[in-house]
Amino acid sequence: MLIDKLLQRIDALQLDLRGRTVLTEAASGAYVVTPVLAALAGARVFAFTKTTRYGTVDEVFANTRRLMESCITRTLHIELIDRVTPEVIAQADVITNSGHLRPLDRQLLQHAKDGAVIPLMYEAWEWRDADMDLAYVRQRGLRVGATNERHPDVDVFSYLGDMAVKQIFDAGMCLRNNRFVLVCNNDFGPYIAKVLAALCSGLAVVDKDENLYKYDGLSIDWIGGFPALAIPPAYRNAEAVVFTACPFDRTWIGADADIPIHSLKAAFDDPFVLRYAGDVAEKELEAAAVRFFPPHVASGHMGVLPSAVGVDPIIRLQAGGLKAAECLLSGRHEHRGVSVLELM
Repeated sequence: MLIDKLLQRIDALQLDLRGRTVLTEAASGAYVVTPVLAALAGARVFAFTKTTRYGTVDEVFANTRRLMESCITRTLHIELIDRVTPEVIAQADVITNSGHLRPLDRQLLQHAKDGAVIPLMYEAWEWRDADMDLAYVRQRGLRVGATNERHPDVDVFSYLGDMAVKQIFDAGMCLRNNRFVLVCNNDFGPYIAKVLAALCSGLAVVDKDENLYKYDGLSIDWIGGFPALAIPPAYRNAEAVVFTACPFDRTWIGADADIPIHSLKAAFDDPFVLRYAGDVAEKELEAAAVRFFPPHVASGHMGVLPSAVGVDPIIRLQAGGLKAAECLLSGRHEHRGVSVLELM
């Protein structure tokens, strides 16, 4: 039962938001858990939604209410709203950096009370300028913190390899008896490589040279040299290039980008780019007849989401973000001796 999974994660993190008011989103799919997690941890919750391609306001409200009603042991204090008013903002101790609330700019945050905190709901290195007016946040003295997604009781990164497998299948490919190349410059790399290397017939890794030690013990062919593509002959006909580079909102593959299209075409017989994370110049790739998947990804967003492999990573991610909020409020940044929070 989904409620049981939420309670297990709250217990594991000792998440305690009693006496606090949380402004977050009510969302579709796996993200339906966010306001319910906060309420199960004792918070009074305002959950904002709007109609998107993923669902209407009425649909999101109905799904959220169904999950709330499945909790028969506790009374959940959640108010579902389709408008964020100054009065609501002013009551919030926690304002999550969630999709429906973004951007957290001056127009919204001018109504926030002193002492309100903002959990990013992701790791610090994944920061996107478009999410928040950080200069105004600092001017106001509001505290912002990122989640340590690798904390043992959060452990979202362990799902990164599963997400790469899902993207490969969604692109119409299989791993068995095929070779892949991972092109990466960030901490996702070793987690993706661990899973893919165990399932395919060969995985070569292009990453920054200083990251070689992170792949110790993995059955990979190390190339290094990111962003250069010195692809050996055995991988010229690789099934696909699994690509992840940060900052995610920077164009990494394009005519004049860090990875020029002509270099990509020279390195592979028929390159196929799987857009795990990091922007690419879609129109330029199309003009050069370079295949890529998915066909469109919003700038700064991942091409495959944790929710693609089920609700479990989203429960862990959102519970971790709420734990980061609790840490911002309490000033105690560790849980079981490991930091949950990185201050921004």
